[in-house]
Amino acid sequence: MRREYPALANLRLAQSWGGMIDSTPDAIPVISTVAKLPGLVLSAGYSAHGFGIGPGAGRLATDLATDATPIVDPRPYRYSRLVDGSGLETPGMM
Repeated sequence: MRREYPALANLRLAQSWGGMIDSTPDAIPVISTVAKLPGLVLSAGYSAHGFGIGPGAGRLATDLATDATPIVDPRPYRYSRLVDGSGLETPGMM
């Protein structure tokens, strides 16, 4: 960083954070049951949006796990879209 931005050479690192970013091909998370594995609810692939949508995503996952009426339409987040030939690049898929 000092080499690329000499003006920042005297800055001291106060804190850092790092972690893995899970993502899906369409950058839309999977919040879904899995037909072949009854009882499993996936909540993954947030493509770095998890901090912002975490509360709503958690609620949707809870609704799916408890067979409650989903807070939102869960179809855009279904796992099967990744393996059933859905047009992931289709504008407005959400």
